[in-house]
Amino acid sequence: MTVLARAVAALLLAAATLAPAARAEPVSTEIKGWQVQCDAPICRASLASASGEQALLLGRFEIGDAVAIGLSTPGAVADRDRPMTLRIDGRQIGDIEPKSGYRPYERVETFWITEAKLAEAIVAARSSAKTLRIEYIDVIGAPHDADFDLSALAEVVAWTADRLGRAADKAVGGVPRGLLAAPEVSRAELVARLGIPPRLAKKHMTVSECEAPNSPLLRSFKPVIGVLSSTATLYGIPCTASAGNVSFRLWVLENGEIGGLTPLYFATFDPGLGWKGTDLLHNIAYDEKTQRLTSTFKAGGGCGARGVWRWKKWTFEMLETRVASSCVEGKDAADWPLVWQTSQP
Repeated sequence: MTVLARAVAALLLAAATLAPAARAEPVSTEIKGWQVQCDAPICRASLASASGEQALLLGRFEIGDAVAIGLSTPGAVADRDRPMTLRIDGRQIGDIEPKSGYRPYERVETFWITEAKLAEAIVAARSSAKTLRIEYIDVIGAPHDADFDLSALAEVVAWTADRLGRAADKAVGGVPRGLLAAPEVSRAELVARLGIPPRLAKKHMTVSECEAPNSPLLRSFKPVIGVLSSTATLYGIPCTASAGNVSFRLWVLENGEIGGLTPLYFATFDPGLGWKGTDLLHNIAYDEKTQRLTSTFKAGGGCGARGVWRWKKWTFEMLETRVASSCVEGKDAADWPLVWQTSQP
């Protein structure tokens, strides 16, 4: 079952938690791609987008004629702090602003329109509209056009009206009622939940000699994912593991004006060879508040190397490098001999 299919199934199942003890069994049907379920006095319906990454939601949550409209984005979670744009048959009908125009309910990836006039614009066009497009930016800064076929919307509204004993022609767009607010989750947490984007995972394995992240050797080590800016995300993917050290290959995914996948390279110091470049760092950690990246390689017995970098607009700036070639048991890596330090740490 796909991510979208699981999300849709969960949304339909959630209707039962909102309804009082039912006097009749819930009824469900499929109408030209729409999955519809009614458990009076509540009905829910969902329709997959053309890309399969989103689902259009329809809900009737109260006694009356109101029909609420929502969007589920399990495959490309919408950034809840950015506006969305609505278009019917290519014509823009409005922008919906965070909090005032739409809100996340029940799940962090599920949003419902809370501006009644825009919900009404969609419901009122049910007999004539062919397509609905919802344009939004996801949590890693990528734009999405969620396209939906509205040719069966009138049938879905009529079917739910019939099951609830209401007149189909009286249906109007409204706001959702009785839904629980989604949990408050930071953008960084949402980005981390999405994991490694498929296109990055493919490129990582194509251009590197790393072990597969799901191999028996690496599957117990999680990637390091961090937000660098509104459009840039850091991904550290495990590459090798040996003697208690895990190496990571680091990438920046940029979805801004100049987008793309960029592998990162770093300067490290070897006491026997001097400065050299590498595309692998060991045992990394990223602090989003300070935007500092730390790498610590421990050779055992208090020997090793430690580097600290800070994100600076488009790349990482080295703050310090420490190397302990003479082993001192119990000495903290942050106190190893300093090889280089920026003038402004």
